[in-house]
Amino acid sequence: MANPQSPPEHATETPPAEAPRRACPAPADFRAEVARFDANASVGQWAGPRYRMTYRSIGEGPPLILCPGIAATYRGYALMFNLLASRFQCVVYDYPGENHGDGARLSKITHDDLVDDVFGLIDHLNFGRTFLFGPSFGSTIVLKSLHREPRRFPKAAIQGAFAHRPLAKAEKLALRFGRLLPGNASRLPLRNRVLAWNNKSHFPEIIADRWDHYVHENGLTPIAPMASRLDMLGRLDLRPILPKIPTDVLVLQGNEDRIVARRHYEELTAGLPHAHGVLMPLVGHQPHYTHAEGMAQALNDFLLPCAPGGCPNESAAEEIL
Repeated sequence: MANPQSPPEHATETPPAEAPRRACPAPADFRAEVARFDANASVGQWAGPRYRMTYRSIGEGPPLILCPGIAATYRGYALMFNLLASRFQCVVYDYPGENHGDGARLSKITHDDLVDDVFGLIDHLNFGRTFLFGPSFGSTIVLKSLHREPRRFPKAAIQGAFAHRPLAKAEKLALRFGRLLPGNASRLPLRNRVLAWNNKSHFPEIIADRWDHYVHENGLTPIAPMASRLDMLGRLDLRPILPKIPTDVLVLQGNEDRIVARRHYEELTAGLPHAHGVLMPLVGHQPHYTHAEGMAQALNDFLLPCAPGGCPNESAAEEIL
């Protein structure tokens, strides 16, 4: 007698159905994200000792202050901040001279003054312990802040960072013309060509609109304050203080970064006692544009990691802060 559970000899087994593949989501519309940020963020001013600082804040939760790059507007960080705002109160501020009539006397402002202004902003906002994030030039302000008063910062993150970086030829040219030309960076000779050489290959066609946005925003930076920051950068050497920074620091580096070379990343990860280095493949110097989602996730995971029970992790925030 045939086994009733055995299939007939002529029957064929039906392969299990494959699970439907989930399509990759389309990249976010960057300009729409900027509009969303503008609609939800609050704008404030702090009348500091050197200039009237304009800052923008979005979200609720532990405070996270972003010290901007050398030639960037807040709009470049809008998508990343929109993603972080569910877990952090994100704050980005403008440097001296960025806004007409802010009272900044650029010739009198030093790099140490920029660090003082971060502490002044923290006190103005009545923040307790605060997370810091500094891309590029902003990383130098973060590192000095951590060295000065580490107890105030439970963790920090830097990206495209450096402790000592002499000026490149294009930057020396910008500094030279910055002392002569009025107006914004869009007037600088060869600016578009230099930007394209350093960055455009990292903006694939699917996010071509972000490239146009980046070039436009970069051109809005006033030349004089940008030249002032370039001058600071050319004379800065933070290598001696790195071993004295006790804070856990996430060091993010685009593997294809043409502006800040890999040796600067290696210098930081070797010099900082508690560095957590992450090399990002196929990423350049502007991941807040090209990989904003990944940047937000990396900051979330490092600054405020989830407990085994899942996120959001309010208990972790209380423990860290």
